[in-house]
Amino acid sequence: MLEKAAARLWRVLNSAEIEFVIVGSVASSLAGEARTTQDVDILAVIRSEHIALLRTALSGSYYFDADSAEEALRSNRAFNIIALEGLLKFDFFPANDDFALSQLSRKRFLTVPFLSADPIPVATAEDTILAKLRWYVEGGSLSSRQWRDIEGIVRVQEQRLDRKYLWDWAIRLGLEDLLERLEIS
Repeated sequence: MLEKAAARLWRVLNSAEIEFVIVGSVASSLAGEARTTQDVDILAVIRSEHIALLRTALSGSYYFDADSAEEALRSNRAFNIIALEGLLKFDFFPANDDFALSQLSRKRFLTVPFLSADPIPVATAEDTILAKLRWYVEGGSLSSRQWRDIEGIVRVQEQRLDRKYLWDWAIRLGLEDLLERLEIS
């Protein structure tokens, strides 16, 4: 049921030529230690002209407030789309900076059984670490869940991490103290 709702959304995004990548807790669970989540976070190059396409294509099977999505895009905020069957929520984050574009360019295609029978774009371990470090800081450095996700990725991927990429972006994003705390050298 969830796979069907997600697969339809992927088809709509692809047909509208909306570039996207799965990020957040789904990406961290795939790269690190699995945990449950209530939604699927999606980083996307989405513009105002896509909203009407989404409204039409998703009508009837998804809850999608196009006006709220338009306002979110103008305010550079996230918006959501909810599959009515299974109530799976997809949170869309606009790709609005160089780091977001880097994540999109580095995506890898994985088969995620509960989301699609076909490979879908998922953020790399390094990009997921950096994005979660940003969310951790933006949340006042209080979220133990974000920190556990980050530590889980580091534990599982430690020998495979592209340390140069991590450090280059950590410096650009002002996250080097947290990367040091993770003992990534």
